[in-house]
Amino acid sequence: MQGIIAKVNGVSLWYLVQGQGTPIVFLHGGPGAYDYLEPLSALLDDNCFQLIRYEQRGSWRSEKTGPYNIETFIEDLEQLRIHLGLKNWVVCGHSWGASLALVYATKYPRNVKALIYISGTGIDTAWHLDYRENRLNSMTPSDRAEYMYLRSAIATMEGEKRAHTQHRLRELSLRTDLFNQNNFHKLPRMDGQFVNNEVNQKLGAECNVYFGSEEFKQAVAFNKFPSLFVHGEADPRPYRYVAELAANLQNCEFVLIPHAGHYPWLDNAAILKKYINEFLSRISRQ
Repeated sequence: MQGIIAKVNGVSLWYLVQGQGTPIVFLHGGPGAYDYLEPLSALLDDNCFQLIRYEQRGSWRSEKTGPYNIETFIEDLEQLRIHLGLKNWVVCGHSWGASLALVYATKYPRNVKALIYISGTGIDTAWHLDYRENRLNSMTPSDRAEYMYLRSAIATMEGEKRAHTQHRLRELSLRTDLFNQNNFHKLPRMDGQFVNNEVNQKLGAECNVYFGSEEFKQAVAFNKFPSLFVHGEADPRPYRYVAELAANLQNCEFVLIPHAGHYPWLDNAAILKKYINEFLSRISRQ
């Protein structure tokens, strides 16, 4: 199905709409990645839901124009809702997209029917240190030794050799995102045209300040819309920070998916589908 490119909040954004029913917008990760969430949206029945996927500012098929900051990305999403003529919608984000869904819902709670937060990191910036340790521990001994050696040696490399080493480091790191590494070929592309490093660096740096502010922590605690927080048990991004955040929300369910990593639809799609559809069925009756 072909997507549409339209002016939204002053930039051209690529988006796609299919199905009918309760609108659900899917927010991809990165930051600076692209729409890789078709397999996730496919877990829902498009006879019951209007499925909306889009690529954020600076991403693959959308316009690569700043500013690249959290407030702008929030407003891009809100203006997309207005552009589509929707009163409210379910926001469903993965990884960085889960963070974007949370900050959007906190700023525009009246426009959010529910929040689905998949494979996020919580709002305690201490998760970074645990993630790095978990990632190394998730590697096989041989992969870990290779990773550590290449990390120490890459500073001395140039040209094609450096590019090849960067690619190998990326591969070793991405493999830890899966419970079943036979699914590696199904992972989203995170190189070349499929990632915008400028977006990644600017938004990544801002997240530490934004989520660490007392103003945001107080605001997020007042959220009352139904929320489902989902995390793969084998995701190297530690789930305890997500569970802590979920416990501080007023109407939130936290679910740990067994035998699943950072992309739970690749490792355990049946269980993920069950929890999401049961959650959406409950809120539709409210």
